[in-house]
Amino acid sequence: MHLSSAERAFSLLDEVPDVVERQQARSLEHASGAVTFDDVSFAYRENRPVLRNVSFEVDPGTRVGISGTTGAGKSTLMSLLIRFYAPTSGRVLLDGVDLRDYRIADLRDQFAIVLQEPVLFSTSIAENIAYARPGASEEEVVEAAKAANAHEFIISLPHGYENLVGERGASLSGGERQRIALARDFLKGAPILILDEPTSSVDMETEAAIMEAMERLMRGRTTFIIAHRLGTLAKCDTRLEVEGGRVARFGQQRIIGAGAGGNAAESLRRSKQTP
Repeated sequence: MHLSSAERAFSLLDEVPDVVERQQARSLEHASGAVTFDDVSFAYRENRPVLRNVSFEVDPGTRVGISGTTGAGKSTLMSLLIRFYAPTSGRVLLDGVDLRDYRIADLRDQFAIVLQEPVLFSTSIAENIAYARPGASEEEVVEAAKAANAHEFIISLPHGYENLVGERGASLSGGERQRIALARDFLKGAPILILDEPTSSVDMETEAAIMEAMERLMRGRTTFIIAHRLGTLAKCDTRLEVEGGRVARFGQQRIIGAGAGGNAAESLRRSKQTP
């Protein structure tokens, strides 16, 4: 049994990474949050593109609501932005620099992410929040929890911040897990947020508390919100609609759709020139 486990471990270590850091890659301390997709295409498998000629620009501090049908390529866009994968063609830029020129660890440290099902560890609530910034003080953890509307339910638990969350947060409700994930992001203070269906698994009352906390979290940060509920995207500055791996709409302009095989980059350029 132990040999079998070791074999799996060594097999994992032998895996070739999907992205490789360039020699003499540049460091990045704190991004301003300007994001550009420049004629980006991507395929997980050869000749089966998921994204085609995607182009758009986002200024620092902009809230972008991303919508589209399941499988349209919304999450793939964010995976390229975090550099879990590299584009098949085209470029993704942060603050005008190709992501491939940054140190990978520095780049990924610029992002805070809240998923539909947040990842919690089988330890205390305090340790789960502090995971975002090891060495954070108790006061900083509490302040982050208050900002995320999590403090009240935490102190009502038998052991407060030392309460164990159980395996994958099993002892907490979906809304409580989500607010702990938000507290983690408040503590991290990253300049770019990615919120992937953050309220799809909670009731309306809990959603209101989460949305209030997210409103505070988004202030001054570039934010990408993926959601099917249009109400979740109501306070976004602009909309990015993805259809069949292409940008169908950015802002209030229709980018493609009138003709098959339209070029998104050229259409985006024309839309900017439209009075």
